[in-house]
Formats: sequence, C-alpha cells, structure tokens
Amino acid sequence: MEEGRKAISSLSQLVQPFSPARAKRLLDAADKYCAFLNFPREVRHYLYTNNTSESFNSTLARFEEELGGYFPSLRSLEVYLYVSIYESNSRWKFRPMSVIRHYSYHLKQLHASRFQVSLDEDF
Repeated sequence: MEEGRKAISSLSQLVQPFSPARAKRLLDAADKYCAFLNFPREVRHYLYTNNTSESFNSTLARFEEELGGYFPSLRSLEVYLYVSIYESNSRWKFRPMSVIRHYSYHLKQLHASRFQVSLDEDF
C-alpha cells in the first residue's frame, strides 16, 4: 500500500506543473486508487482489471446495434440493463474463479470489517 502511495505521489509531482488541481485530486484519492493492494496478490488482477465492464459495454453495444442503433424506449434499456446485470452477478456468485474461491473466506472477512456487517449476511 505504501509503495502504491509513493507511485501516486510521484505521478502527482509530474502532473503538478501542468494541472495543480488534478495533482491535488490524485493525492486526495490515493487511498482509493490503492485499495486493491490490500487484497492478496493472486486476487488483485481480478479487482483492477476492467475486462468485466468492457465485456458488459460490448454486449450493450451489440444489443443496441441489433435494435437499429438505438434503444426504442427508456424502458427497453432499463429491462436490458437489469437482465444483463442479473446474469452477470449470477455468473460471479455461483461460478467464481478458482483463485477468488480460494480466497473467499479472506475476502468475506475484509468485506465484513470494512462495511461492518456480519459474516453470516449474504452479500
């Protein structure tokens, strides 16, 4: 975590001459940017990658294309988003990656301590 903060501090110093406000925002949000470093090394890749969102966006784009380049109504977009998110969550919840499954107890403990919830609660 400390190494990550140092890297963000270095980046902030590089940005400072061009955009002082952006450099300050980087430093202010350093803990958020480095939060994934609190997880086991084997799990980190799955936390900081954006493959899931890219996959979701490409699916949304395909659906839009099939409809002629636009969604016919806000309701159709809402229904599609709900179904897509539900299916995505189901895949992650019922078929987690082996490395995530291996660390699931540790991840649940981190979640419970961070959000002050009981380990018995289903999340």
